[in-house]
Amino acid sequence: ESVGQDLLLFLASSVVVTLLSSFLNISPILGYLVAGAILGPHGLDVFSNAKADVELGDFGILFLLFEEGLEVSSARLKKLTNYLPLGFAQISLTTGVITAAILLGAPQFLERLLPLERGFIDIQNPTEAVVLALAGTLSTSAFIFPVLKER
Repeated sequence: ESVGQDLLLFLASSVVVTLLSSFLNISPILGYLVAGAILGPHGLDVFSNAKADVELGDFGILFLLFEEGLEVSSARLKKLTNYLPLGFAQISLTTGVITAAILLGAPQFLERLLPLERGFIDIQNPTEAVVLALAGTLSTSAFIFPVLKER
């Protein structure tokens, strides 16, 4: 269970994904998501240390947020304040729709389609549904922000 081997594989795959994304003229974020799905525990399961996978993923998120922070200037932040009401509306609407879907049975529907353990998604409390919906709503910015930046 070598963390060094996992780290080397992680870094090598990120280089390959970056080059391939550049060649295909797509966002590298999409490439990283696909590579993670292929190499991760639900794909080829090439990493030997499950705990290291989580830690490497945390570092990936940290680096993504840091890189995005480098791209935002104070002038850009002032310009973005014009879109603040639209952003709040989008977050509120999306959170509401996802919360409603969770509470109205979407997890049970997904359990019939996806090979998950019985009761894997068991959310009955509205507070849990809102927290999960907010996490899903806010996590899309990691994918959307770089795509908008390219345009």
